[in-house]
Amino acid sequence: MTRRLVIGVGNPLRGDDGAGRAVARLLAERAAPGLVVHESSGEATSLMEAWTGFDDVVLVDACRGAGPPGSIHALPADEVDRIASLRHASSHSLGVAAAIGLARALGTLPARLAVHAIEVRDTAEGESLSPQVEGAVRRLADELAAGSR
Repeated sequence: MTRRLVIGVGNPLRGDDGAGRAVARLLAERAAPGLVVHESSGEATSLMEAWTGFDDVVLVDACRGAGPPGSIHALPADEVDRIASLRHASSHSLGVAAAIGLARALGTLPARLAVHAIEVRDTAEGESLSPQVEGAVRRLADELAAGSR
């Protein structure tokens, strides 16, 4: 069985910016067979270290400005320029694009790497997700656990 790594990126103390890590926590609770889950602040070298040894990697992060709150954008790693151009909820998302670009240059990019970005509503201080983002977190966790994304 191929092991798949899901890395949830974000800051859970900044509202909807914690969406990626909320997805990771839901998946960790489910303990789906063949699925490894990791949480990250989004720093480029820590992302690269986390995905070492995995051929199938999904990064889940927050974004802003690409659609209504709660929408989910699926981006393949070869769209790193598009990933970098999204107005992100916080600066950690710049680390996602940098990690992909650096790994590509070094020849260490996983064979399959996809980015799922959840559109945020509010990134003010606090641990609560907005209702739109909470719904998206649950939908994406369900889809990843089922292997449909």
